[in-house]
Amino acid sequence: MSYVAPQKYHIKVRLYNEEIAFGKGIAQILELVELHGSLAAAYKEMGMSSSKAWKILQRAEADLGFPLLKSVSGGAHGGGTEVTPEGKELVEKYRQFEAQVQECAANAFASIFR
Repeated sequence: MSYVAPQKYHIKVRLYNEEIAFGKGIAQILELVELHGSLAAAYKEMGMSSSKAWKILQRAEADLGFPLLKSVSGGAHGGGTEVTPEGKELVEKYRQFEAQVQECAANAFASIFR
Protein backbone atom coordinates (compact mmCIF):
# COMPACT_ATOMS: atom_id res chain seq x y z
CA MET A 1 0.00 0.00 0.00
CA SER A 2 1.38 3.42 -0.92
CA TYR A 3 1.25 6.70 0.95
CA VAL A 4 -1.72 8.92 0.11
CA ALA A 5 -1.48 12.55 1.26
CA PRO A 6 -4.31 13.95 3.37
CA GLN A 7 -6.64 16.30 1.54
CA LYS A 8 -7.78 18.53 4.42
CA TYR A 9 -6.63 20.07 7.69
CA HIS A 10 -8.19 22.09 10.51
CA ILE A 11 -6.69 24.91 12.57
CA LYS A 12 -8.37 26.50 15.61
CA VAL A 13 -7.30 30.00 16.57
CA ARG A 14 -7.97 30.91 20.20
CA LEU A 15 -6.65 33.71 22.39
CA TYR A 16 -6.16 33.81 26.13
CA ASN A 17 -4.01 34.85 29.05
CA GLU A 18 -4.45 31.92 31.48
CA GLU A 19 -7.42 29.84 30.24
CA ILE A 20 -8.67 29.49 26.66
CA ALA A 21 -11.20 32.29 26.49
CA PHE A 22 -11.65 33.80 23.02
CA GLY A 23 -12.18 32.12 19.69
CA LYS A 24 -14.41 31.85 16.66
CA GLY A 25 -17.67 31.44 18.61
CA ILE A 26 -17.31 34.40 20.92
CA ALA A 27 -16.09 36.57 18.02
CA GLN A 28 -19.28 35.64 16.18
CA ILE A 29 -21.43 36.49 19.21
CA LEU A 30 -19.83 39.93 19.43
CA GLU A 31 -20.26 40.52 15.68
CA LEU A 32 -23.94 39.58 15.93
CA VAL A 33 -24.44 41.82 18.98
CA GLU A 34 -22.93 44.63 16.92
CA LEU A 35 -25.31 43.83 14.07
CA HIS A 36 -28.51 43.38 16.11
CA GLY A 37 -27.83 45.48 19.23
CA SER A 38 -28.94 42.54 21.34
CA LEU A 39 -27.17 39.65 23.04
CA ALA A 40 -30.40 37.63 22.97
CA ALA A 41 -30.72 38.06 19.20
CA ALA A 42 -27.06 37.05 18.79
CA TYR A 43 -27.19 33.82 20.78
CA LYS A 44 -30.57 32.87 19.33
CA GLU A 45 -29.24 33.28 15.79
CA MET A 46 -26.38 30.98 16.73
CA GLY A 47 -28.71 28.40 18.28
CA MET A 48 -27.05 28.90 21.66
CA SER A 49 -28.68 29.03 25.08
CA SER A 50 -28.65 32.19 27.17
CA SER A 51 -26.74 30.46 29.96
CA LYS A 52 -24.01 29.22 27.59
CA ALA A 53 -23.62 32.66 26.00
CA TRP A 54 -23.29 34.35 29.39
CA LYS A 55 -20.90 31.66 30.63
CA ILE A 56 -18.45 32.02 27.75
CA LEU A 57 -18.67 35.83 27.83
CA GLN A 58 -17.99 35.95 31.57
CA ARG A 59 -15.09 33.49 31.25
CA ALA A 60 -13.56 35.56 28.43
CA GLU A 61 -13.97 38.85 30.30
CA ALA A 62 -12.41 37.34 33.44
CA ASP A 63 -9.41 36.01 31.52
CA LEU A 64 -8.91 39.05 29.32
CA GLY A 65 -9.41 41.56 32.12
CA PHE A 66 -11.89 43.87 30.39
CA PRO A 67 -15.60 43.90 29.50
CA LEU A 68 -16.68 42.83 26.03
CA LEU A 69 -20.28 44.04 26.28
CA LYS A 70 -22.17 46.86 27.94
CA SER A 71 -25.89 47.28 28.51
CA VAL A 72 -27.67 50.29 27.05
CA SER A 73 -30.60 51.70 29.00
CA GLY A 74 -34.02 51.94 27.38
CA GLY A 75 -35.39 55.08 25.87
CA ALA A 76 -37.41 55.97 22.83
CA HIS A 77 -35.97 52.99 20.98
CA GLY A 78 -35.64 50.61 23.95
CA GLY A 79 -32.51 49.22 25.53
CA GLY A 80 -30.01 46.76 24.23
CA THR A 81 -26.45 45.59 24.34
CA GLU A 82 -23.35 47.09 22.74
CA VAL A 83 -19.88 45.73 22.17
CA THR A 84 -17.33 47.76 24.13
CA PRO A 85 -14.57 49.58 22.23
CA GLU A 86 -12.10 46.99 23.62
CA GLY A 87 -14.36 44.19 22.42
CA LYS A 88 -14.56 45.71 18.93
CA GLU A 89 -10.78 46.08 18.76
CA LEU A 90 -10.27 42.49 19.94
CA VAL A 91 -12.65 41.10 17.31
CA GLU A 92 -10.95 43.11 14.58
CA LYS A 93 -7.47 41.98 15.63
CA TYR A 94 -8.64 38.39 16.13
CA ARG A 95 -10.06 38.27 12.59
CA GLN A 96 -6.81 39.70 11.16
CA PHE A 97 -4.71 37.20 13.13
CA GLU A 98 -7.00 34.30 12.20
CA ALA A 99 -6.79 35.20 8.48
CA GLN A 100 -2.98 35.33 8.60
CA VAL A 101 -2.73 32.04 10.50
CA GLN A 102 -5.08 30.35 8.02
CA GLU A 103 -3.10 31.72 5.07
CA CYS A 104 0.19 30.49 6.56
CA ALA A 105 -1.36 27.10 7.31
CA ALA A 106 -2.75 26.79 3.78
CA ASN A 107 0.64 27.61 2.29
CA ALA A 108 2.44 25.15 4.57
CA PHE A 109 -0.12 22.42 3.89
CA ALA A 110 0.15 22.88 0.12
CA SER A 111 3.95 22.88 0.32
CA ILE A 112 4.24 19.80 2.50
CA PHE A 113 1.33 17.63 1.32
CA ARG A 114 1.38 18.24 -2.43
